[in-house]
Amino acid sequence: MQRVYHPEAHSSRQVEARLAYCREGFLNTLHEAAGEVIQHADWLDELGRAAGECFDELAGQRVRLGFEQAKGLTASRISLVHDHDMDFAVELTNLEQRLRSFCKRELSALHLRLKDVFEAAGLALGTELPVGPEAVCRALRIFRDSEQLNPDEALQFIEQLEPSLCSHLCSYYRTLEHRLSDPVSLEEPVPELAPPPSDRRLAWSDGPVARGSLPMDPLASLRLSVLARCEAAGVASRGMDASLAAALVERVEAWLGERQHYGEGVPASVGGSELGALLAPPRAVAVEVIETICNYAARLPDLPASIGAVMGQLRVPLLRLALRSEILLAEPRHPALRLVDLIADLGRSMASDSSPEVPIAQALLRLAQSLGKAPRIADKDLVAALGKVESMLEARKRAALSRAAVHIEAAHRLERREVALLQASQAVHEMTAGVPDSVARVFVEGYWVHVLAKVAYRYGPGSPKWVAREQVARRLLESARPDPDAAHRQMLMTQLPALMAGLEEGLRYIGLSEAHVREGLAPCRALMAACIAGHPEPVPLRRPPIGPSLIAQAGNPHFHVLKHKQHFAGDLSLPSEWADVDIGSPVAVGLPDGKVMRGVVALIGPAQQLVLIADADSPAVLAITARALAHQATQPATRVFRPASLVDEAATDKLINP
Repeated sequence: MQRVYHPEAHSSRQVEARLAYCREGFLNTLHEAAGEVIQHADWLDELGRAAGECFDELAGQRVRLGFEQAKGLTASRISLVHDHDMDFAVELTNLEQRLRSFCKRELSALHLRLKDVFEAAGLALGTELPVGPEAVCRALRIFRDSEQLNPDEALQFIEQLEPSLCSHLCSYYRTLEHRLSDPVSLEEPVPELAPPPSDRRLAWSDGPVARGSLPMDPLASLRLSVLARCEAAGVASRGMDASLAAALVERVEAWLGERQHYGEGVPASVGGSELGALLAPPRAVAVEVIETICNYAARLPDLPASIGAVMGQLRVPLLRLALRSEILLAEPRHPALRLVDLIADLGRSMASDSSPEVPIAQALLRLAQSLGKAPRIADKDLVAALGKVESMLEARKRAALSRAAVHIEAAHRLERREVALLQASQAVHEMTAGVPDSVARVFVEGYWVHVLAKVAYRYGPGSPKWVAREQVARRLLESARPDPDAAHRQMLMTQLPALMAGLEEGLRYIGLSEAHVREGLAPCRALMAACIAGHPEPVPLRRPPIGPSLIAQAGNPHFHVLKHKQHFAGDLSLPSEWADVDIGSPVAVGLPDGKVMRGVVALIGPAQQLVLIADADSPAVLAITARALAHQATQPATRVFRPASLVDEAATDKLINP
C-alpha cells in the first residue's frame, strides 16, 4: 500500500531531519556534478560551502538553529547581477533558465513536496526552491568570486559544467521527490560524497561528460525505484531457501529458452507477474528493468520495424542474463546494455520504413539469434557482439561518406550560389527599404534578385558588372513615383528605351526564354505607360510565398538539392541544433513530399549555408541550404540524432510515466 505523507503527523524534529536530508543531498549532487569537470579538492569544498550558504538563505535558515520564520530575504540579496561582470551574470541567468526548462517536470513535482515540508516547519516556501536552479547559480556566483576566476575561465567552467548539472539535478530531483513522498525511505542514509580526485591540478576535465558514468543516472534511479517498490510490497522470495531460489532461477531461465526456441511468445511482463514476485529482489529488479528497456524500444518511432524485430530477439537472452548476472545493473554500463544502445544507434541511422531484408537488419538479426541460442551468455560473447555492431556502425559511416565524396565539389558550388543569392537579397532589401508595394518593387524582388545573384556568383558583389545591374534596378524603382509631374514624365520618356533594354538584357542574362522575358517585362511596360500618361499605377501581382523545392540535378538522378529560389530579406544561419553537428552524425530531414531522408552529415559548407547528407543504404545524397533547413526544421521529422542512450531514455520514460 502506498504511504502518503501528512506533514501534521510529524514532529519538528522529523521535519528538521527532512530539511537536513534535502540539504545534504543537494550538496552531494553539486559535488558529483562539479567533480566531473574540476579536479581540485579545495574548489569542490568551496563550491559545497557556497551551496550550503545558498540553501540556508533560500530556506530561511541562515545564522540560526530551529525553524523560525525567515525574515528579510529580498530579491536583492539573491541577485545574480554584478555591475563589474555583466557577461558572467547574463550567462548565469541563462543557465538558470536552461536548468529550469530541462528539469521542468521534476521541479514541478518537487515543489509540491517541499511545500508540505516547509509548512510543517512553520515556514513559507517561495517560488525559488533551496535546491533549485536559483540556488545552484547563486552558489556558482559565490564560488566564482571567492576563487577570483578570470572572465574566460568562469565562462568556460559554466559551459563545461552545464551537461553534468542537467543530468545530476534531474536525477536528484526525481529521487528527492520520491523519498519525500515516502517518509520511511528517508531513514535510508544519503549516499556519501565521492572522494575528491587525488590529482590537485587546477584543470578542467577533457571531453563531454559520459552520461553512463554518472553515479545518479536514470538507470540507477529506476533500479532504486523498482527495488523500493519490491521491498515495500514484500516479495515472496523473502526467507526462501537458497537452493530453492537457485532452482527457481534455473527453471525460469529454462522456460524462457524453451519458449524462444519453439517460437512461442513471452509474457509482456515477467518481472511484474506472480513469477517475478518469487525472485529475489535484485533479480526481480533486473528482470523488470530489462523488460522496460525492451518494451520502450518496441514502440520507439525512431527505430524501424526491422530493428524492433532485433530487439524482440534480444529480449529473452537479456532476461536470462538478468536472472544470472548479479552485476547487470550494478555496472555503469554492462556490455549487454551497451549492445542495446549501439543497436539503437544503428536503427536511428536507417530509414523508418527499412525492409527487414536489408543487409544490416539481417546481420543484426543473426547476431541476436546467435546470442539467444547460447546456453549461457558469457562476457566474451557480449564483447564480440559489441565489436561486430561497432564495426557495422563504422562501416555505414564510411559508406555514406564515400557516396557523398563525389558530390563535394558540386555542393561547394551550390553553397556559393546560395551565398550569392543571399548577397543579392540583402542588396535588394536595402534598395527597396521604404519603397511602397509596387510593380517595380515586385519585379526587383522576383526577377532582378536573380540577376544580381548571378553577377555576384561570377564576378562578386561590388564588381563593375554588379554596380551596373544595381543601377538599372534603382532607376526602375525611382521611375515609379506616385503622382509624377510633367518634368518627371518627360524624363521618363527620354530614359525609357535604355531602361527597358537594360531590364530585357538582364532577364536574358539569367537564361529566361523569350516568352518568359516578355511575361516578366509586361508589368514594367504597363507601369511605364501609366506613369507617362499620368494614370494610376497598375496593381502589383505578388505571388504567394512557397516553401523550398526538391530539385534533381541534371545527369545525376541520385543527387538532389532542397532549396528556396526566392528573395529573402534578412540574415540567415543554420538552425542552432545543426550548427555544431559533427561530420558523420546521423540526421533526418522531412521533405516537401512528406518523405523523410535519413543519413549522416557528410559536409557543412564553409559559409554555413549548406549541409550535405548521404544515405548508407542507398545512393541518395541530399544537399540542403540553410534557408531550406530552417523551414523544414519546424517539422517533427527533421532532427539531429544526438549521441544518446536508449537505455537511459527508457529509464527516464519509465520514471516519468510509471
